[in-house]
Amino acid sequence: MVQDRRVRKSQQAIKTSFLQLLSEHDFENITVQQLADLADINRGTFYAYYVDKYDLLENMENEKIEDLQTFLKELYQLEKQSTSMDMVKNIMSYLIEHIDENIDFYQLMFDLGKVSMLQEKLYSLIYNHLSTYKGTDNKIGNMPFDYFMSYVSGAGISILKHWVKDEHRIEKAEFVHHFYNIVTVGTVGIVKQSF
Repeated sequence: MVQDRRVRKSQQAIKTSFLQLLSEHDFENITVQQLADLADINRGTFYAYYVDKYDLLENMENEKIEDLQTFLKELYQLEKQSTSMDMVKNIMSYLIEHIDENIDFYQLMFDLGKVSMLQEKLYSLIYNHLSTYKGTDNKIGNMPFDYFMSYVSGAGISILKHWVKDEHRIEKAEFVHHFYNIVTVGTVGIVKQSF
């Protein structure tokens, strides 16, 4: 029990230090020694948990994706008790709350560019979730699933990135409202609301 607490404390110190270094330096210039010094551990402790900084980065991304996957699995169990529109709003609300609670992490990951695989992992998460709705003909509605996915994931991840990186970020509830409106009403429907 004490050992588990020590392990968790060391890993959390490493992750916190890593995020701090990412906010101050380019990923390529960060060294394990810098991480160890800032986390107040020795290099051996770092290597006991992670192969290198790439492994640490992947581990941190995977933790966030696993949180989202856990939520989706729990939501599926409750799906019979709610309408599909309720489910969409619940997913969006949870996603935005999750991102907001980890906003520094998401800002840094989205700024890392190709070093971070977070966007690809979010795409896979969306793909797996929406795959449950496609038919045996590999279509969703009458549209080929891959085309549908390309639009939904591209637009969804893009608007999330914009919200995360926006220095004048709108409130969570307002963002969920707009995001939900885009999904349910569509772009043409929103344009029509302006007339």
